[in-house]
Amino acid sequence: MSLWPVHRANKAPRLPGFEEAYCRESEELFVERTRFLLWAALALYPAFWLLDLLVAPERALEFLVIRASVAAIYGAALLALSSRFAARLARPLAMTAGVASAAGISLMASSLGGFTSNYFAGNLIVLFTLGFFIPWELGAAVVLFSLVIASYLGINLGIHGPSREMVAPLFFLVGSAVFTELAVLSSRRTRRRDLSLRLRLEKANEEMKEVDEAKTRFFANVSHELRTPLTLLLGPLETLLASEEEPERRALQESMATNARRLLRQVDTLLDVAKLESGKLRLEPSPGNLGRLLAELVSAATPHAKHLGIHLKAERLDEMPDAVFDAHKTEIIAANLLSNALKFTPAGGCITVCAETGKETVAFEVRDDGPGVPANQIERIFERFHQVDGSLARGQGGTGLGLALARELARLHGGDVTVRSRLGHGSTFRVELPRRLATGSPAERRKRPRRREDQLAQVRADALAAREYALRSRRETLLSDVELPRREKAPEARPQSPDGAPRILLVEDNADLRSFIAGRLSRLYRVETAADGAAGLELARRVRPDLVVSDVMMPGMDGHELCRRLRADPAFATMPILLLTARAGSEALVEGLEVGADDYVVKPFALRELEARIAAHLRAQEVERQLHERESRLAAIGQMTSAVVHDLRNPLTLVKGYADLAHGLALRGGDAATIVRELDMVRGESDRLRRMIEEILDFARGGSPKLALRTVPAGRFLGEVLRPLLGDLEERGIAAEADLRLCDPILVSLDPDRIQRVLENLVTNAREALAAWGREKRVTVRAWAAGGALHVRVADTGPGIPEEAAGHLFEPFATTGKKQGTGLGLVTVRNLVKAHGGDIRVETRAPEGGAAFTITLPLAEATAASVPEPPAPRLWRAG
Repeated sequence: MSLWPVHRANKAPRLPGFEEAYCRESEELFVERTRFLLWAALALYPAFWLLDLLVAPERALEFLVIRASVAAIYGAALLALSSRFAARLARPLAMTAGVASAAGISLMASSLGGFTSNYFAGNLIVLFTLGFFIPWELGAAVVLFSLVIASYLGINLGIHGPSREMVAPLFFLVGSAVFTELAVLSSRRTRRRDLSLRLRLEKANEEMKEVDEAKTRFFANVSHELRTPLTLLLGPLETLLASEEEPERRALQESMATNARRLLRQVDTLLDVAKLESGKLRLEPSPGNLGRLLAELVSAATPHAKHLGIHLKAERLDEMPDAVFDAHKTEIIAANLLSNALKFTPAGGCITVCAETGKETVAFEVRDDGPGVPANQIERIFERFHQVDGSLARGQGGTGLGLALARELARLHGGDVTVRSRLGHGSTFRVELPRRLATGSPAERRKRPRRREDQLAQVRADALAAREYALRSRRETLLSDVELPRREKAPEARPQSPDGAPRILLVEDNADLRSFIAGRLSRLYRVETAADGAAGLELARRVRPDLVVSDVMMPGMDGHELCRRLRADPAFATMPILLLTARAGSEALVEGLEVGADDYVVKPFALRELEARIAAHLRAQEVERQLHERESRLAAIGQMTSAVVHDLRNPLTLVKGYADLAHGLALRGGDAATIVRELDMVRGESDRLRRMIEEILDFARGGSPKLALRTVPAGRFLGEVLRPLLGDLEERGIAAEADLRLCDPILVSLDPDRIQRVLENLVTNAREALAAWGREKRVTVRAWAAGGALHVRVADTGPGIPEEAAGHLFEPFATTGKKQGTGLGLVTVRNLVKAHGGDIRVETRAPEGGAAFTITLPLAEATAASVPEPPAPRLWRAG
């Protein structure tokens, strides 16, 4: 069964008009190759007479006549191919010239012995030359090669007759003809395939060109449509700002105005680029002074430079002569370069704008102390959307169009923008413009739109451009993205967070968005903020948040890498992480979830949606924690029964021993002081036993403990509780001191017994941490009131808490290396503090040297609203 139909079925469908294009191309190629081959033969065919002189000098004159006759045929054919009938005559003329060449060679071979002469090899050259060089069709090639062989055979048979010697030359001629035919067939297929590919490529290019033109029109129309609502946003905002006096609302309105101007600038940039691509951006030159324009722009940028701690200066701007240029587009060039320098120059750096005048040009330079540009990136920085360092550029914002637009606008003037830079030593951007825009300049040679829809779009563009925003607003727009990345809201603008609320870490590089989200979330949560991933990771390890909200695209460490680092730390293995991103689509979602994020929120988002997602994840985390504790309670109690019984047996044994000693001494009339001392040991071990039993019972019950709240003076209560605790430390050789910065009017609502247990557990923890410590042993307790809450901090100078244990301190049966205890003390402390509406925070490496625990309890309503200034420290030692 033939495979030919299958092969045809697998081919791509033939393009319409292919055969016509193939025939047209073949005719053009045939005429061109035939003409070239005839010129070459006109020179080479007679030149072979030198071979005749060497091989057959006695027939040299006869052979010269033959060669001259054939050359004459070449000349006549060339004259015919110079006429308008060249395409029609090319094939017959090529065949005539080929047969004439073969006939001449055959005549010379017959004169030198006929079939025995080696001159027949000249016909092999004719066959190969005609077959490989000229694009024959298969049938025409068969006819030509047959005529060449027939001419040789006929002439030599007519003169010498048939003989055995004719077999060898005839074999070589026929074999050469067959192989040349195969080459013609292969060449024909190759030419058809190449033509098909070229036609498909041309069609694809045409389609891409149409798509590109449609994209350009789309950008132009969309940009114009966006300008109208942006103008209606900026106008009312400025009206509101003029009369707004409330600080928080004014800050929000200023942020809205700044971002609206920034968006307007990006829209203007996209519009200018779209006009450049379509050839519709035209210059509107007018006489003016470039130095004066630059001075005004430098003056507008000076407040931004001061805000960033950058020295901005101008040199020789007042020496520039008048020139003819497009003021608006030149201002865009200068603003893009100046904005770029302001964004990348570090605080304390210097930016210089200087002018220079030539005979036919005016020029200015913008020099900065920024990071510079690598040598291999010097020219690429002027490519559209190219950014030398993606992370750094992301930190400063921008689309990657500013420098490209600046160069293209300069070249539209007939000038250019160049750069000199060394990595780490700043950059100098130089702009050169002609002093006069001459007739026939690039600005006037731009193509006029030809399509009707392009003309309508241009008329509409010109009409809308006539309603340009005021000059002052335009300059604010040109420099709008300078201030945005580095401006931070004042911390005091954030509302007071509720005491004991979950702690959220917000990582966002955009200062305005960071301040806005933090301000809204602070109404419900305690919010910590960071400007990039590295700072966010460090802050997370320090404050141990309950949830992290992070942007994805940030300078340095992005949100994905931050998520990976947090998930690699066991302390954050179950902490919820929400990623914010401007990238929509399933791929972005999958990428975020693969790195360990719990949720993915796409910008722009409604803040209520973000708040709802945060609340849902925190609720799920709390439910998971309770379930974990419940499961741990059921499983761990059974697993640790023997250990708990052992820990309970120790104090019981001590109680029994000391009680027996006291009882025996009392019966024998022993010393009363000794009996009291033994009974004190009984009491101490009884208290310890009571605490252990209460911890186990509280844990076994689960849920929130019931409180018997009383309103008490905070300072007096803490003094009464701490005196015996710190006194006990002193008796054990541990230095102890309390720093209570509390006034008597400060009242706190608490369950005295429960909070006493909390303080006992914290002080006992500190004591046990110092038990085997060979250095200074000190426990410090500080208390103060701030933000409507009472803060109590217990710190020691011991070995601290290992980082790997920090994330599990408040889990059931987790200890910090102690060999005794139930492992429920800190769980009890946390539950009791949470039941009071407070919070507890741990410092694994406190400034004192060891660990520190800080509990926060809400003050009573009578004093929470207005906490008096704390008095001078009331420092006292135990005893």
